[in-house]
Amino acid sequence: MSPFTPSLRLHDRYVLRERIGLGGMSEVWRADDEVLHRPVAVKALAGRLAADPQWRATIQREARAAARLTHPHVTQVYDYGEAALPDGAVVPYLVMELVDGRTLADRLAGGPLAWPDAVRMAGQVAAALAAAHRIGVVHRDIKPANVMLTETGAKVLDFGIAAPAGPQAVGQTGELLMGTPAYFAPERLDPGPANPAGDVYALGALLYRALVGRAPLPVQTWDDVVDLRANRPPVPPLRVPGLPADVADLVLACLAVDPARRPGAALLADRLGAGRPVDPPTAILPTLSPVEHPPTLVERRPAPARAVPPVPAAAPGRPAVSSNRLFAVLVAGAVVLLLALVGTLLADGGSGTPPAGAPAAPTTGAGSSPPRPTPSRAAPSTVAPEPVTLRQVADRFVQLVDRAEAARLIDRKTADDLRKKVAELDRGKPRDRARRVEDLRDKIEDAADDDKVDRVTAAALRELLDGYERLRGGGSQEG
Repeated sequence: MSPFTPSLRLHDRYVLRERIGLGGMSEVWRADDEVLHRPVAVKALAGRLAADPQWRATIQREARAAARLTHPHVTQVYDYGEAALPDGAVVPYLVMELVDGRTLADRLAGGPLAWPDAVRMAGQVAAALAAAHRIGVVHRDIKPANVMLTETGAKVLDFGIAAPAGPQAVGQTGELLMGTPAYFAPERLDPGPANPAGDVYALGALLYRALVGRAPLPVQTWDDVVDLRANRPPVPPLRVPGLPADVADLVLACLAVDPARRPGAALLADRLGAGRPVDPPTAILPTLSPVEHPPTLVERRPAPARAVPPVPAAAPGRPAVSSNRLFAVLVAGAVVLLLALVGTLLADGGSGTPPAGAPAAPTTGAGSSPPRPTPSRAAPSTVAPEPVTLRQVADRFVQLVDRAEAARLIDRKTADDLRKKVAELDRGKPRDRARRVEDLRDKIEDAADDDKVDRVTAAALRELLDGYERLRGGGSQEG
């Protein structure tokens, strides 16, 4: 029996209207904020969890962390409170942005998404994860039911406040496991703090399901999670007509057993196309008619929800992401890395100044946080200008190797070798240069075959070498 009822007023401010969600951990109500005159969602910790002081402290701590997270693909947390009920019970609750749309779980009940839509959605979720990881928040329960599809793109629900899986989900330390079996990274069975790589694994499983309509592995229960860790079969390859091979490789990389081999969330967002700037319109949020009410008991005033940019739709008959586009974006300057201030990879003339419309680059994240969309007076450019000299191409080759090494996408010895080889390209006679280019191309192929460099990075390096040969054949200047 819920302790909440319609018309109940919390903190003399939030008036409950109707319950719109109910789960084992919580219930969610549509409510009116009678101070700021806007509709909100109120999520209350329910049942035995509400009576546990440790759980109340946990949800309060995580609510504070989630409230620091402002991102267009994250539902905003506005407030936290504890309702003292007439029977003496204390029920913690969160006040959050009320999101209109349908969950990805509801949408997938009708079948998989078209691959451009699935890739775009996953890029937006990855961007939200990267922003959270940058401030130390790990979601722990990425799954289709926690992704809302709206007119402005995907929004991640319950950020930093993942639901416990229930009394049957007990880890090796006897604690309740946080998450959902089908999206649960294998290393999370071990004790220890939450790791952003676990969110990346869950996103890989989510994108796999969105593309093919089923989970990558037959996991339904916590026993399945334990069994598959001991005897894990390979993930079946993605066979989706039109899906670029590099995107398929990226999905499988997210599902790697070793968390160190998974890409970071920011790198995922970049490669899946979520980091491109757009000019957001002003969003008009719904308001409520003013009513008379006593002064609020909550002194702090939550900030209004910020305007969110629309997600550009694919043109009819044209995919939203293509293999060439992914390569161009990677080569042109969208590799965002952990603990690095990210600039444009292909800055004009190698000066390090990003082209007009390029996203600003915050620090860190797992790969790091993806750039936030910002308005630009000029039309945003998704591809930086082509290099015009052989030296620029070589310099950008080295920059890409440096960033890949920082993201652990290439081993150190291979990176050193590639930097040395590219520095030797300009030496000697023209016929010697052609031979050196082929030698360097072979070395990249061998490194990719030996898993010393990930295949998407290898493809981008080969693309740069193609540009080098085109410039050399066209008689470009050396410097």
